[in-house]
Amino acid sequence: MKFVSSVLVSFMLVFLLFAVFWATIFSGYIQYYGIKVFFNPFFFNVFNIYAFIFFVAIFGIGFVIPFVDKVFKFLFVVLLGCAILLFIPNFGRAMGEIFLAKDYTLNIQGEMRNIHGLYEDRHYIVYLSEDSEDFETRKRNLVYYEKPNAE
Repeated sequence: MKFVSSVLVSFMLVFLLFAVFWATIFSGYIQYYGIKVFFNPFFFNVFNIYAFIFFVAIFGIGFVIPFVDKVFKFLFVVLLGCAILLFIPNFGRAMGEIFLAKDYTLNIQGEMRNIHGLYEDRHYIVYLSEDSEDFETRKRNLVYYEKPNAE
């Protein structure tokens, strides 16, 4: 019974950790560029079920072992603290760049172009036509490239 309750607590805590982590990236990266996406679809797009199950299993087992449980509780607090630190805009933007940005080769108006994509979901690849320090200019320069196989 202790293992089941440990896994349930681990499930809730790991979900909290994932939600805080992606909320910080959303506020530091997605909102910096002005990408038009709400948090719930964004979270659904970036949520990795395999990583989630892996962390739930690791923390669930770690919380139930008598001498190791304090280490895992401390590890959770450290990870949560690190995730909260990503609310600092520069850190959140840097992590968003690491986790979300990719380079693409796209066929744009019959011409193959290499672009630096900022964000990708089921329907669009978002990139900047040209960068700017001004938020409004940066937001105007966003291009939402519709994927050819988007349904």
